[in-house]
Amino acid sequence: MTAVTEAPVTAPPPAPTADGRRAVLALARVEARRLLSHPLVLAASVAYLTFLLWPGSAPEDDYPVLQDIDRETQLGQLMLGLVVMIAANLAVLRSHRHGTDGYFGVMVLEPWQRTCAHVLSVLPTVLVGALIVAGQFTAAALKPGAVGHGSLFELLTGPLLILLPAVLGVLLGRVVRAAFAAPLAAVAFLAGIFIFAASSGTVAWLRGMAPVVFDEGARPLPSDLLGRPAGWHALYLLALSVLAAAGAVRASGGRGRVVRATALGALGAVVAAVVFQGMAPSDAVREAREVATRTPVAVQECERRGGTTYCAFPEFTPWIDEWARVADKVRSLAGGPETTRALTVRQKVAALDGPSGIAELSPAAPGELTASTAWGGERELEFAASVARGLVVGDEQYRGAHCGSQSVLMVWLAIRATRNGEAMFARTGDNFGSPGMILAPVDPIHLRGREYAVIQRLLAEPQGAVARQVKASWAELSAPGTTTDRAATLLGVTAPAETADDREWKCA
Repeated sequence: MTAVTEAPVTAPPPAPTADGRRAVLALARVEARRLLSHPLVLAASVAYLTFLLWPGSAPEDDYPVLQDIDRETQLGQLMLGLVVMIAANLAVLRSHRHGTDGYFGVMVLEPWQRTCAHVLSVLPTVLVGALIVAGQFTAAALKPGAVGHGSLFELLTGPLLILLPAVLGVLLGRVVRAAFAAPLAAVAFLAGIFIFAASSGTVAWLRGMAPVVFDEGARPLPSDLLGRPAGWHALYLLALSVLAAAGAVRASGGRGRVVRATALGALGAVVAAVVFQGMAPSDAVREAREVATRTPVAVQECERRGGTTYCAFPEFTPWIDEWARVADKVRSLAGGPETTRALTVRQKVAALDGPSGIAELSPAAPGELTASTAWGGERELEFAASVARGLVVGDEQYRGAHCGSQSVLMVWLAIRATRNGEAMFARTGDNFGSPGMILAPVDPIHLRGREYAVIQRLLAEPQGAVARQVKASWAELSAPGTTTDRAATLLGVTAPAETADDREWKCA
C-alpha cells in the first residue's frame, strides 16, 4: 500500500514589481470609470454644469474682472469634491459592505496596493474639474468687456479642492469601516470653512489652513493689490492630499521607506505652506495698496476725450469707452455751459485691507468724479449719477440730501443717460427698501418722497418735451436755491405737498 502525502498549501509568491504596477493601474482604471459614472458624481456634475451654462446672466456679467473670476471657480469645485469624497469612500468600502474582504487574501494585489489604485482612480475626476475651470475662465476672458488678469495658482486651487476631499474619502474608508463617516466629514468640512476659516478676523496663518479662503470685498481690486498667496495655498492643498494618500496606504499595511519618506516630505511642505501663507502680503503689496488708495494718480493712465479726462488703473482702461458713452449722454442732456464743463473721471479703490476690505471710497476732489472697479447693469446708473452730480453740484462732498431742484435734475439725468435706466432705478429702490435712491460710487443720492413723486411724473411725460425743458431752464434748475415746486412748474408737472417725513431729512 502506497502512502500519498499532500504537498503543503502555500500563498502565491508576491507579484513582480512590474506586474504589480500594471495590476494597480488596471484596478485604478476600473475604479476611475466607476467613480465617474457614480450616480452622486454624475448628478453633482450635471447640476454644476447646468448652473454654469444656464442662460439669463446679469448685465454685469458681461464685464468680468478676471482676478475675481479665477476665485469664483473654487466654490463649485469644492462642492463637487465633497460629492467625490463620498463616492470614493463608498468605493473603498464596497468589499466590506458586500462581505467579500476575505477573498482579497488570495488576490495578486495586497491591501496597500488596492489603496494606491483607489487614490489614483480619483485623478480623472480631478481632470474633469480642471476642464470645467478652464472652460469657465476662458468663457469669461473672451467676453469683450473682460479686464484684469487671472492667476494660474488660483485656477489650480479648484481641481485641488476635488483632489483633497477625494483622497480623504479613501483615507476614511481605510480608517473607519462605516459609510456614514464620509457624509459627516463633508458636513464638518463645510462647517470649518464657512464658520471658522471664512471669517476675515481669523488669524492669517489659521485661515491659511482652510482648504479655501474667501476674500470677497465690496469691489474688485487691481490684480497687483490682491496679495493672496495663491501659489503657497495650492502647494498646501497638494501636499495635504499627498499626506492623506500616504496615510491611507500606511493604514492599509504599507510600511515601506517610500511611504514614510513621502509622508514626511508632504508634512514638511504642509508646514512650510502654512507659514508662508501667514506672512502674506509682502511689504511691496502693502505699499502698492497705500499708493492706489491715497494717491491713485501716481499709478493710473489717463485719456482726454472732449471735456472729460478719464483716469483708470492700467488693467481697467478698456472700460474708458463705456464710461465715455455714459458721460457723453449725460452731457448731451444738460444745458448751458455744463455741456462742455471740464471734468475728470478718476477710478478709485479702498485697498488698505486687501480684497476683503469693505471701506467706502473717499470723495473726489472738486472737479473730479469717481468711477469704481465694477461695471455693467446698475453700475452704469450709479456712474451716470456720479457724472450728473459732477455737472450739477460740482463735487462729491456729502452735505445731506439735495432736497430741491438739484436732486430732481441729477436723478432724471442719470436715468435718461442709462440703458434701461427706469427699471434699474426701480430695482435699486426695491432692493434697499428706499425708493428714490441711487448708489453712486461714493455717496448715494437720496430723494425725499416729494422729489421722488416729481421724478415719477416726469418719467410718465413725453421724454422729448422734458428734455427740451431741461435744456431751456438749465440755469434755474441747477441753481442751489431752486425749490422742488419751481422745478416741477418749469418741467410741466406738479409736486405734492411736503410731508412730515420730508421735513425730517437733513437737507444740503
